[in-house]
Amino acid sequence: MEVLKMTAVPINEKIPVIKGLNLSNKELAEAEKGNKMLLIDIETSNRCNLNCQYCFRDVYGTKEALENELPLKKRLDLIKQAKELGCETVKITGAGEPFADPDIWPMIEYANSLGMWVLIFTNGSLIDRGIAKRLAKMGVSLIVKCNSLDEEKEDEMVGKKGYAKRRNEAIGYLMEEGLNKTTPTRLGRDLVIANINKEGVYEALRWCRKNNIFPLFRPLMPIGGARKLTGWMLSKEETKKIYEKAKQVDGKEFKLKYKLTLPYMGGVWCRQLHYAIYVNILGEAFACTGSKKSLGNFKKQTLKEIWNSKEAKRIRSTPYESCPLRESYWRGDKNYDCVI
Repeated sequence: MEVLKMTAVPINEKIPVIKGLNLSNKELAEAEKGNKMLLIDIETSNRCNLNCQYCFRDVYGTKEALENELPLKKRLDLIKQAKELGCETVKITGAGEPFADPDIWPMIEYANSLGMWVLIFTNGSLIDRGIAKRLAKMGVSLIVKCNSLDEEKEDEMVGKKGYAKRRNEAIGYLMEEGLNKTTPTRLGRDLVIANINKEGVYEALRWCRKNNIFPLFRPLMPIGGARKLTGWMLSKEETKKIYEKAKQVDGKEFKLKYKLTLPYMGGVWCRQLHYAIYVNILGEAFACTGSKKSLGNFKKQTLKEIWNSKEAKRIRSTPYESCPLRESYWRGDKNYDCVI
């Protein structure tokens, strides 16, 4: 039997992940061989109710909706075209807070009608008990911002007093609705590791493991607002030291064995550059949210044309480990990017 050579290090399938990212090595290899898109990052409106100091999407100079955002009809067409390219998961990553945009609901419903799963990054503050109940009945997973359970520290990081208390209530509602009772789980915790909160990382990991919540823990992306927070940034050496200790916690307390992985903690893998694409709220397409190198514009091209462009194919065929963006930053490169 022919063994397919993957351009990325094979994932450890024993590590628990969240529904929507539960891909196998076989699926990844088949996608690579067949030029299949497995995931697309799409944004909702730029509206946001927080002012996170480290926000990687802090690029438009406002927290309000932009004049030239993709209208709902165009967003739905983007989802449809992604499905035609083989996409199985729609990941909503910004530009603002997804639940501040009423168009999030028809986007979820349409994706689900096509048999696609939706994975949403949210700060959680707009989720009440009713919304949690509604989401529980849909084909959705949620990764909720939770940098710290210390409310004062979290409020400082996101720039809004009282946020953490409301967020904690939202996580409680989602847990009551059973989003963390499935296998794989439908609930994740989004935590950026910085000098301000690094001491709480191990307890955060334990909390996730004990509650069947997917830990998406990683260092700051050195773009957007984080560029100004040099005092918050961790070196590669310190990051690896923290990850090694987390690996010991996982091994001794939760019987999870894996090799150290970067940029994500806990044996979690990133294969963004090999099976996914990112289209922002303006229709601009990139390989990853951390890239400044445009692959095209959905307002002028089809998604298939962008996906099959020479540069997009080159990126997908380029081997990489860790996160090229963070590695470039750690090396001290002047113009760092996630695209090699």
